[in-house]
Amino acid sequence: MLQRLTFFCLTMLLMTGCGRRDESLAEVKGDITFCGQPAVAEVMFEPLSSSGQSSGRTSMATSAADGRFRLSVDDSNNGAKVGKHRVTIRIQQIARPANSPTNKESRLSTGERMVGAIKVVQLSRVVHSGSNQFYFRLTF
Repeated sequence: MLQRLTFFCLTMLLMTGCGRRDESLAEVKGDITFCGQPAVAEVMFEPLSSSGQSSGRTSMATSAADGRFRLSVDDSNNGAKVGKHRVTIRIQQIARPANSPTNKESRLSTGERMVGAIKVVQLSRVVHSGSNQFYFRLTF
């Protein structure tokens, strides 16, 4: 009987934590362009303490072909921790302008894959409670 009661209590305790949103996180979305074109990029927001040291789990996203991104800590927690962050952006690919050639000489032809990053940038941003939007306009 005691084992059943213990099992029931543990099960209920675990279930109450499931599906609950982390209140220390705020929604973060935005877009990235590189040299005026939408960019596919890895975006990382690393929370920092007041002394500038890493202070929590990094939120990440990969932007879509149109440059838009939405951060998440993991599969069930969208957003980033409220507070100051070190932002790292790794540009992987930029969209080809509509009037550019699509032949094999084109560096960004649809069949070509790029290895590594075109550009890596580190910035600082503050995430506020609620909804945050960041627009990163990067150049060489």
